[in-house]
Amino acid sequence: MHGLPRLIALLNTKIKTSLTIIDGIYGLEKGPDFLGTPHRTNLVIAGKDIYSCDFIGAMVIGMRPEETEYLKEYATIQGRSLSLDGIEVKGESIDGVAHKFEWRLSYEDIFQQARIRGIEIQDLGESCCSGCMAILSAFSAVFSKDNPGVALEGVEICMGREVRAKGDSKKVFLLGNCAIATHKDLKQGIKIGGCPPPILNTLVTMVRNTLPPKRFAKIMMSRMIKNIGIKMRIYDEAFPAFGVYALPEFDKNHFQR
Repeated sequence: MHGLPRLIALLNTKIKTSLTIIDGIYGLEKGPDFLGTPHRTNLVIAGKDIYSCDFIGAMVIGMRPEETEYLKEYATIQGRSLSLDGIEVKGESIDGVAHKFEWRLSYEDIFQQARIRGIEIQDLGESCCSGCMAILSAFSAVFSKDNPGVALEGVEICMGREVRAKGDSKKVFLLGNCAIATHKDLKQGIKIGGCPPPILNTLVTMVRNTLPPKRFAKIMMSRMIKNIGIKMRIYDEAFPAFGVYALPEFDKNHFQR
């Protein structure tokens, strides 16, 4: 509500750091959550100055610091330069390790990777908080894994205060209190309240209203059995985006002790 870039900048004026470390062993493209695409970069950035580290970090992933809003805010507040002048870089050269990472994740990409058709999610804008985004990410992962290749018709998901539902959608899900408040005049909207909405309620509501009854019952039974297995620690389930966690770039042995 108050501008996330400025709040990030202000937060970093209050946190007194003696060492800043950026773990770039893996770089996550189309992140920042678990549906992004990882790339093995084998890089660690460390320094005594938090601004310098983030400045270099932005350059390493192909972002221009002078166009990165929270770095601009921090530079203004602290009277810092938005140039590389004055930052001493040791070790590897920036050009030698930089990768151009595409930043924004389209949730529709996740459904397309699972060959799911008929779901539309507009650009969420800047008013949609990380709570609802996390719920949407979790739903996208679970729904895509459980229903690869399914064809839906005219389904739209709205979140945040900025998005307005399109008039031609047959089913509009209003995810979160902000979307519900924005669409007070949309009587046929399917409301999933909460700040953020509970993931189970979100999943049940969307699956029940998009899939045939038999398919819905099958999915819910499967999810219940899997959840029991997870709680008993006899089943472990991950939700990678389709086809991105492949060898040799992503080696699970790298994480084993």
